[in-house]
Amino acid sequence: MSLASRLMSETLVIERPGPAVRDSTGAEVPRSPVRITVEHCGIYSPYGVTVGSSSETHDASTTIETRRVFGAPLLTDVRSQDRILRGDEVWEVVGEPMEYRFTSLARVEVSVKRVTG
Repeated sequence: MSLASRLMSETLVIERPGPAVRDSTGAEVPRSPVRITVEHCGIYSPYGVTVGSSSETHDASTTIETRRVFGAPLLTDVRSQDRILRGDEVWEVVGEPMEYRFTSLARVEVSVKRVTG
């Protein structure tokens, strides 16, 4: 099994806010979120970071923030306001995606974070 097939073997869902519409009073009302299924993708540890690493906020709470990388096939439409759904897990996109066009594993990558607790 190749590295590409191991890293990017999941089918995940990108969720983004639906386009706003105006109600009868002219106020903007959010629509239902748009969901896009993406095959051959994955969420994995960033390079140079210990697998399973996370940070904990020490302010008398039990908040844990975990950061990973979402990798998807080249030309996948990922935006900074998107959320990645992986079963019961919800990962928020952090920043702008980067395209790696000229590598042996051509893909789109973006940082994601998950806050629990």
